[in-house]
Amino acid sequence: MNDDSVNARNPTGIRLTQEQMDESFRQSYWAFAIRYGLQYYVAGRFATANRFTPICANLLHHAVELLLKACLSYDDSLETIEKYGHSKEGYGHNILLLWDAFKKRQPAPGPVEFDAIVAALHDFEEIRYPEKLIRNGAIIRINPLVEEPIRANGQEPERSYNLTLPPIDRLVGLLFKASNANPEAFLHEITDEQGTGSTYYQMIKATLFGRAPA
Repeated sequence: MNDDSVNARNPTGIRLTQEQMDESFRQSYWAFAIRYGLQYYVAGRFATANRFTPICANLLHHAVELLLKACLSYDDSLETIEKYGHSKEGYGHNILLLWDAFKKRQPAPGPVEFDAIVAALHDFEEIRYPEKLIRNGAIIRINPLVEEPIRANGQEPERSYNLTLPPIDRLVGLLFKASNANPEAFLHEITDEQGTGSTYYQMIKATLFGRAPA
């Protein structure tokens, strides 16, 4: 007698209950959110080093967004997780809402410095696309090395967008730890002790825009 449950996608024929499938999805979301967040983080730091402005800030925004969602999803139900991406029912890309939700779940208040850096990253969502930047103008400052105070909007004649990388590094470190991720399981994917990533990029850089390598 043929068992229709055995196929290429399910060679064992084991059928999971709906509850088991929901839990599998929930755990997968948590793991993927961490991986996405870490990859956005490294890409954002690379973009910052190469002065890709304001794209570097948008990448770092996504990094914080995904890591915050990973932290929340560790305890949230599948039904709640599926609403994360909705701006009306969930959080959308609003890291201010995500940060507030994260802080409410912590046993002790986090460093105040992170409130300012989350707000600064959130501001960059306004110029994720160029329309507002073209119409209204802006002063953009992103310092990859030196600690600088975040200038609040209203202190400049034009709207200002300000970031400094060191506190973002500390924020990502805090969120990664709070996500309950095992460093050995995740960090090896973004660390590159031999420098092969940089070397490989130099190899493919010559092929930008479809150019033939020399």
